[in-house]
Amino acid sequence: MTYVTLHPHDPVWFDRFERERERIGTTVPDMLDVFHIGSTAIPDLPSKTTLDAVAVFEDAETMATARDALYDDGFGPHRDDPDWIVVARSGGEYDVCLHLRPRKHDTWCDQIVFREYLRENVRARARYERVKRAAAATHPGDVDAYVDAKESSILSLVSEAYDRGYDERLPHYASRGQ
Repeated sequence: MTYVTLHPHDPVWFDRFERERERIGTTVPDMLDVFHIGSTAIPDLPSKTTLDAVAVFEDAETMATARDALYDDGFGPHRDDPDWIVVARSGGEYDVCLHLRPRKHDTWCDQIVFREYLRENVRARARYERVKRAAAATHPGDVDAYVDAKESSILSLVSEAYDRGYDERLPHYASRGQ
């Protein structure tokens, strides 16, 4: 059983992401980019210690090829759908959960907009922290239930972020709204 334990934000998470960005970029040079997402990407927000990232690809074929290369580099399967592959690596200094998404599927845009909004908006970050803490207290032994308990809050915050123009921060290749 995996327990949900929230830790105070640790600036080392940013350094770890940069190491992962370099490693992933070497393993999968055909991606458009890789972004640090999740709570470890947001200063002052408590988090599980797993480093979350999303790699964006031009299309599903390139994404599937990348999955195979990542398997060869020590990642294992976590989720494998045509438009959303998740690979994970654990057992080292830290765990990594890497989402692979084709450019045309906007969920990766939502993750970037959410991250940017919480990085800058203290009230939104505090609101999300309360939801995270309540979810962890209610579902300490069930990661899926913990994630589900946060979903409506995340969707609300993502909507607020778009309403406030945070989608202007997305890379030029984002297809949001097209």
